[in-house]
Amino acid sequence: MKSMHPFVKILLFIFTLLLMSYMSNAYLLPMSLILFVYATWLARSDFLRVVRRMKWLFISIFIIYAFGTPGEYIQHIPVSVAPTVEGCVLGVMQIAKLLIALAVLSILFATSSKEQLMIGLHLLLSPLNLLGLNTNKFTARLLLTLDYVEELAAKEKFKFRFDQLDNMLSTTELVNKDRVIVLESIPFKWNDVLVVMILILGAIALFYFRESYFRVLF
Repeated sequence: MKSMHPFVKILLFIFTLLLMSYMSNAYLLPMSLILFVYATWLARSDFLRVVRRMKWLFISIFIIYAFGTPGEYIQHIPVSVAPTVEGCVLGVMQIAKLLIALAVLSILFATSSKEQLMIGLHLLLSPLNLLGLNTNKFTARLLLTLDYVEELAAKEKFKFRFDQLDNMLSTTELVNKDRVIVLESIPFKWNDVLVVMILILGAIALFYFRESYFRVLF
């Protein structure tokens, strides 16, 4: 995946998030497990640190779904309020979806440099030039902002404050006047073209099945 074009990697990330809404529970759990293991292998420290920081969010999601979803109550629980089977299943599925998103994002960052991601994002947003959006300026500002965030995070005893958002904007404005940003063009390989074609066919198939589903309902 490291040799894949960053534009294709971003498309894969978007398609994976889209695919999750169509997958059944029987496929979500194996998919989350596989991506969890792969992301841990590629970026063990960074990925596991993010997962640990989100543990309370996972616990909160599970509790909300377990106790707030109507269904069959779990028997033999020594409390007056019991979770439901359906709620526990929904809670686990939502946590699995979040883990998939985090894993794919970690894989994207682990296999691409910051400059490569900017190249892929620039290509992805290039059609917006027809609507008047200056994608070159937007990409440059985003890259400068990421550089500034990395410099802040590297400082000792760094603590985020909301007033740093204003400083970030003014700092990137000043740096933008003196710095020249060059994004080298990365050629597409045959496997990149093949993956893009598969993603296009997959998106068409998902759209078709969704339309068929709504036609059955209505």
